[in-house]
Amino acid sequence: MNPEVQENLNSDRLKSPSEAIEPPIAPEDEEGYDTEEEEEEQMQPLIEPDDSLQQLQINAEQIIAEAQELHEALSQRSDMYREDEKNCWVCLGCEQDDPTAAWVHPCRCRGTTKWVHQACIQRWVDEKQNGNTNAKVECPQCGFSYSIQFPQPGFVVAILDSGDMLIKKLCPIITGGACVGSIYWTMVTFGAVTFMDTVGHERGVEIMESTDTMVLLVSLPLVPVGLIIGQMIRWEETVIRYLRVAVPQTPLVRSLMPAFAYQPERRGIQSTIPPRTDPISLTRIFCGALFFPTIATFLGATLYKNVPSQLKRTLLGGLTFAVVKGVLKIYHQQHSYIRQCQKQILDCTE
Repeated sequence: MNPEVQENLNSDRLKSPSEAIEPPIAPEDEEGYDTEEEEEEQMQPLIEPDDSLQQLQINAEQIIAEAQELHEALSQRSDMYREDEKNCWVCLGCEQDDPTAAWVHPCRCRGTTKWVHQACIQRWVDEKQNGNTNAKVECPQCGFSYSIQFPQPGFVVAILDSGDMLIKKLCPIITGGACVGSIYWTMVTFGAVTFMDTVGHERGVEIMESTDTMVLLVSLPLVPVGLIIGQMIRWEETVIRYLRVAVPQTPLVRSLMPAFAYQPERRGIQSTIPPRTDPISLTRIFCGALFFPTIATFLGATLYKNVPSQLKRTLLGGLTFAVVKGVLKIYHQQHSYIRQCQKQILDCTE
């Protein structure tokens, strides 16, 4: 064995065991060994995934926003293309059907209802105005009032237009005044005739001639008004309600007037049936007020000949007519009420 090798072996045997197995300490800058900076670099990938997810979300939101902007741009471009394509919503024609036709967009509508033929919209406006050129016409969809412009008329035509407009405004006023005047003078005449029939012709003429004209013009129209108000007083219904309550409680009267002793069955579902009502007829009230003075005068002259005063005979005749008419009406309404309560709906026989 080589003496140098033998010496080295002996020197290694003389060293302590701890010195013999202690590994060599590598320098900090030597490659192949971990330092604190390298450990931090190794831990960094464990934190980076969260940041990468946030970055992915941000990128996705940007992509979505760009897609929406692109979609809106395409929609606007398609709308512009549709608006540029003219289609008449009246006749459903397009530019290719009549290239020489004039087009107009008279309202705020967009899309397929924006454009319309000038001739078609003029014909449609004429139908809506129905001869009244000053009437406003609105779009049936957006409600915008069409702006209608007429050519400037000449001097003579402008004067004629003003006169025609004035006549159109005055005619309804004059017609209304004529109707009111006719009704007023009719009421005055009717009041005068009724007054003369009531107190006597000669006596009535004498009283009216001695009375101031303004008093007559105010008081005579009140005669038909008072007659109409008198016809509207329905005192018969008050009497009927009283008899329906009082007659069943009195045996003697119940035997004399059995119709008013009738009590309808109001049990179960029948209690929900409303009672029959007598509707008000304006034409009947008017006719009753119109013929009442004549009937009162005729009955007074027929039934009360011994009464010397024409006024008293007329008043007695009117009172007699009102009482007889009321009694007949009460009798008829009560029997109609009984028939109404006893009616039945029949089964179908088909």
